[in-house]
Amino acid sequence: MRIEPRFCQMANLLLRRTEDGHALRLGSYPTPLRKVEIPGPASGDLWIKDDGQSAQTYGGNKVRKLERLLALAQRCDARRLLTIGAAGSHHVLATCVFGRRLGLPTHAVLTPQPWTRHAEDTLRAALNSGLSAAPASSAWDAILQLRRERTAGDFVIGPGGWGSAGTWAYRLAVDELREQLAGAGVTELDGIVVAAGSGSTAAGLLAGILETRIARRVIAVQVTPNPVLRALIVGQASLALWRQGRPLRTLRAFQCLEIEGGFVGAGYGHAIERGDAATELARSFGLALEPTYTAKAFAAALARVGASSGCGVSPQYSRDLERRKLQLHRRQTYLYWHTLSSVPLTALLTGAPTTLPNDLAHLLRRDTPDELPEPSTQQPAPRGSAATAARLPGNRP
Repeated sequence: MRIEPRFCQMANLLLRRTEDGHALRLGSYPTPLRKVEIPGPASGDLWIKDDGQSAQTYGGNKVRKLERLLALAQRCDARRLLTIGAAGSHHVLATCVFGRRLGLPTHAVLTPQPWTRHAEDTLRAALNSGLSAAPASSAWDAILQLRRERTAGDFVIGPGGWGSAGTWAYRLAVDELREQLAGAGVTELDGIVVAAGSGSTAAGLLAGILETRIARRVIAVQVTPNPVLRALIVGQASLALWRQGRPLRTLRAFQCLEIEGGFVGAGYGHAIERGDAATELARSFGLALEPTYTAKAFAAALARVGASSGCGVSPQYSRDLERRKLQLHRRQTYLYWHTLSSVPLTALLTGAPTTLPNDLAHLLRRDTPDELPEPSTQQPAPRGSAATAARLPGNRP
């Protein structure tokens, strides 16, 4: 299908053709790579690959995925982007920001999550970027709601950019990392630590290390209980490789993937003590974390290099890690792949509503009734929140 010329002529969106298909140039690469010095004794070295600086408008790991997903949307002559996520989803916000630059509005089905200031600001920024939203009561309800919300001309994007296109973006990111590590004199990592929600970022990294052998394994840090996460990650990695005509290495994929479930805490969106300690340490490196994904993943990365005492890791967990390191008789090297945008939300919140519509505000759940937000003066938005979108600046009627 031919790509419409009007899309290719938009400023700052240069369509490039690669050997594996079309992608938009939304980000700036390579993203920074640096080694950090852990205060106090540490039994390993830690590197940070900062995809938070992938774009000036809004960064994070969604930029690489949307470069391919939005190119596909253009080729399908999409008129609207339809996606799904939690109320404070970074994926939904990124889809709004970059879809809007292409003239594609975003409609999302949103699910509940615990309230944090960051989650509320992310939702407000998304609404200010043109989001129209339909609330769902749970993940299963969201799937059914997504079917009801879909109309002709919609291009559906899975949660977190799930699927082979987004996965392949991170397979190619491993090539970028390999060149950077080679320049720094690092030939192999013991592991790449990354937060895993939908698993597509971890899947792309897994596909990458299977082909490049730049790391021994990918350590996918669970942010919510998910008994099928391993299968989801391996499945996405295998599908992405198969679609590119690459050899499948399914058995080795399972061997090279480690699911880290020790940092889930109370579940999705709930902060953990180890994450809070990791956030404080990350701040000294100039790295901002949030409690849902990156605080848990960075805490896991710190534990891998022996910085466990500063992050509240249990003594038993520390002993297990120490035994593993003693078996190898060498200093280990890990990389933490940072996925949160480092761009402050200030610009995206300029002109944003100070209160949320009632039907969306209640998706951000407080722990106790005393902490519930003040009732909004706005009336609840109708199904699909189209009226909400129409009231916000920059939206199409």
